[in-house]
Amino acid sequence: MIPVHALVLPGGVWRASLCMICLIAATALRSMGQVFQVHGGASSLYQAQGGTLSVRGSGYTGSVGAGTVAGRFAGGANLTKVVGRSTWIMGDDFIHFVLPTDIFDASHYVVAQGLGVMTTWKRTGVFAFAGATSTVFDSPLFEGARAESPAFILFLDKRLAPGLALSSKMIFSRQTTAIEGLDWYPADRLKLGISGGIGANQPYGAASLDFRRKWITVQFAYIEAGSQFHRTVLEAPLQSEPDRENVMVTLKPLKYFSVSGGRQNFLTPLSVSSPVNVHSSIDQSTATLDIKGVGIQASLYHSTYLGNSNNSDAYSVGRELTHRVHASASYLESRPDNAPKARSFISNFSELLTPRWNLTEVITRSHGQTSVSFGGGFLSNLVSVSAEYETYYVPQRNSTPFVQAMIVDLQINLFRGFSLHGGSFVAPDGILRYTADASGIITREAASGGGSLQHYSIGNSVVRGRVVDTKGQPVDGAALLIDKAAIYTDSDGRFFFREPKPHTHTLQVLTEKFLNGGNFEVESAPSSVTATRDAQPPEILIVVKQGITPTQGGMESGEPGPGATKCR
Repeated sequence: MIPVHALVLPGGVWRASLCMICLIAATALRSMGQVFQVHGGASSLYQAQGGTLSVRGSGYTGSVGAGTVAGRFAGGANLTKVVGRSTWIMGDDFIHFVLPTDIFDASHYVVAQGLGVMTTWKRTGVFAFAGATSTVFDSPLFEGARAESPAFILFLDKRLAPGLALSSKMIFSRQTTAIEGLDWYPADRLKLGISGGIGANQPYGAASLDFRRKWITVQFAYIEAGSQFHRTVLEAPLQSEPDRENVMVTLKPLKYFSVSGGRQNFLTPLSVSSPVNVHSSIDQSTATLDIKGVGIQASLYHSTYLGNSNNSDAYSVGRELTHRVHASASYLESRPDNAPKARSFISNFSELLTPRWNLTEVITRSHGQTSVSFGGGFLSNLVSVSAEYETYYVPQRNSTPFVQAMIVDLQINLFRGFSLHGGSFVAPDGILRYTADASGIITREAASGGGSLQHYSIGNSVVRGRVVDTKGQPVDGAALLIDKAAIYTDSDGRFFFREPKPHTHTLQVLTEKFLNGGNFEVESAPSSVTATRDAQPPEILIVVKQGITPTQGGMESGEPGPGATKCR
């Protein structure tokens, strides 16, 4: 097999050739049962429009996607085939680059094009990939990439003893990355990590502690890195790296009271055209109290970015007046160093009229003006729609960080396996964006060769689970990674993963890839899942919450900075 980067063809030609190779390879497996999924749409949130055709059969998966991002064409193709104890990958691959010290953000990855294999050799996990690292043009609609630098990637993981594991992450390209790591679990719910080496020819060292008990959680990491450290040299995505001290402590001494506080520092790329890192930091503390059905929360923020700082407060109180009526009030205040103080008072009333209908009224007093807004929702098997007013804290808008916006979500289930979806979101720059997409599933039976509009089961071993928020509401479009397989939850927040024989797989929750946007954090989730052959396998529960800590990350358009945080 010739590595992709060695093909001496113009970019568009070899991209089309790669897509055709994967399609032909997938078509050659037509004798097996297959599931085809088509997904596409448009999004101003990601500045993207396009689609993906995916196919899944017994022992293999493949996909072809194409579209435009910020006016630039992008396409991608991938074919993954299981052969014995090895998994072979051809085309584009999203390679997760997770270090033992990544306790605050495990979403780092490298995009590559070429040929790779994942296997086990002498009780050592081996992942090898030859080809090129790539610029990624990522969106929930399709994934595309462009080759940048020839590279050889070698990741090794070895378990030395129970609770002790060694890892090595190496990328040999025009700049070298070689980071060694050690994971140690000396006691139950206590994890220690050490990482060190070089990233893109820049020095790197880190140590971390993750301690969890029912009444206390302590997460601490200290990172010392070169000012231009990157895990690998890429034009995109603009990923922030933790820097210096990062700590988060949560205390829950009583069932009805909790308090948390922390500090985070980041190295954030300034832009695509100028990949220079700048320092930014966020300090925050939150206290919550629930007494006889009355919920009280207070949050304090201090953020710095590009030489500007802001001190902000958010206070809220809420109570269920009856089993159908809920009322809440919030007071928001920001004190930027380069603009006048700003205050807002928001009251919210919501009524559950029937199990299918609900209404919301919002009264806002800000800048000397009062406004009244209305929202609500409707739920049925055919259509579900909601329109709610939310308030977000956007540190990137230093002078006016609190942003109120109507968040609309609409889903239409045309018939089984086919649906339309649309929604609006607050982007990291505080601007309201939208995403509209459609998806459908069709199967091919190996015996008859005909198509049918139904869900198709490949294998009798199943991983079954559900993603909900902290209120128990389902989260649709949540992105999960089970080993190398990307899975999204349905409108009920549920997901399924089937395979011919039961195995144990690593599980990652990719909060940055949720289809419904927003800033989510993982409240609780297992690190691994096991398929079972039970008729009704146990349901894995994953709980996520709207983040109370502003996230750091770059947008595909090159706009850097913290993300929008929902004020609860």
